[in-house]
Amino acid sequence: MIMSINTYCRIFLVSLCMAVASVSIADISVIVHPSSNVSSLSNKDLKRLYLGKTSTLPSGDSVTLLDQKFGFGVRKQFYKLCCKVTALKAQSRWAGILFSGGSQPPFEAGGGNDVLSLVASNKRAMGYVDSTLVNDTVKVIKVLK
Repeated sequence: MIMSINTYCRIFLVSLCMAVASVSIADISVIVHPSSNVSSLSNKDLKRLYLGKTSTLPSGDSVTLLDQKFGFGVRKQFYKLCCKVTALKAQSRWAGILFSGGSQPPFEAGGGNDVLSLVASNKRAMGYVDSTLVNDTVKVIKVLK
């Protein structure tokens, strides 16, 4: 059977789309201020924080959560790895929490460099960035792969 050029083009485009879809972001580092007494955080505790089930660290200390802008690839990857939900599902969950008078959602800081800067300047802040951005102005408490 001879395939037409159209069929070859379709096969190529589908293959290309599948290859692009499989490309993911590098590891994601969860970061805090260097002077923070937090040195690690369980997956369960991180998930509870970012899905609004708690607003304090296991130590009882309050934390200011930072998010990257909605639609950024790092944010999508973070919620997939950390919370096992889409970023849209997490945003919807926070909308419900706000509507019921609950706690505030993570502050939308912008991109990775914005999160890095805010965490470096705020002792109570916690955020996440592509691991390639991490420097000595912050402390890594968890790496999501």
